[in-house]
Amino acid sequence: MELVEHWWNGGAGGHREDVIVRRGPEGTHEVELRVGARSIKREYRTRDEAMTISDGLRAVGVWLELSRLRNFATSAGTR
Repeated sequence: MELVEHWWNGGAGGHREDVIVRRGPEGTHEVELRVGARSIKREYRTRDEAMTISDGLRAVGVWLELSRLRNFATSAGTR
């Protein structure tokens, strides 16, 4: 599966939460919610469905997009 987005709440409130969106080879999308050591994954038919769920999971609090930072670090390393 290919990473689309990875968000992290910075460990606010005493526990880490991650919301990860991946694209599968068949064009389906998976959303994973990690809270501490627990993980819940669901598959969606379209990117729009997956992004709607991801946006809802991140509706409260402050989130940092780790996938954007990873892409920036990768492109900065090739200069």
